[in-house]
Amino acid sequence: MTDASEQRAGRKRDPQRDLDLIRAAQELLAEVGYDKVTIEAVAARIGAGKATVYRRWKTKCELMIDAIRAFEWNVAAPDTGALREDLFALAGFFMERNPLRDGVMAGMATAMARDATIRHAVNQVVDQSRHEAFTTILGNAHARGEISRADDWENVRDILPAMMFYRVAIQNRPVDDGFVGEVIDDLTIPLLTRKQP
Repeated sequence: MTDASEQRAGRKRDPQRDLDLIRAAQELLAEVGYDKVTIEAVAARIGAGKATVYRRWKTKCELMIDAIRAFEWNVAAPDTGALREDLFALAGFFMERNPLRDGVMAGMATAMARDATIRHAVNQVVDQSRHEAFTTILGNAHARGEISRADDWENVRDILPAMMFYRVAIQNRPVDDGFVGEVIDDLTIPLLTRKQP
């Protein structure tokens, strides 16, 4: 016997349809940017009606955040026993080029700049895991005596990802070991290890 609530709900949602919509949203974000993406365009890309999208996401913003969340962002804090190697290992997680991911993030840039809600949501998805990993790396480096303190390094924490994003999204240049090594050796470590007043 079928439960009445199941009858009212209709047929079950197709998980593949969800993935197709996410992929369509990612592609459109990368192609035209957040402001020009419409729910109708996302639906049309997979041959669906806009009601198909709205059954899953109430707003375009929710869909775009899920499109970003679909990429792998979680990263465990490396523990190599040395600050430089830990920083390099953490950077390595973001060094592998992913044209679609890079295009999606570039496509969200203007919306993030003007809308605090979008900015906060994207930061929660993209930055939280890296922030926690960086904090763990500094805690370990402090415990080993490599740096004098383990807290209040927010600006230093953001140097490498900011430069990587600028290089990829704005300059369309590769991020390689040489670039990352220069940023870590010339900027990040000197700032972390400088003597405090």
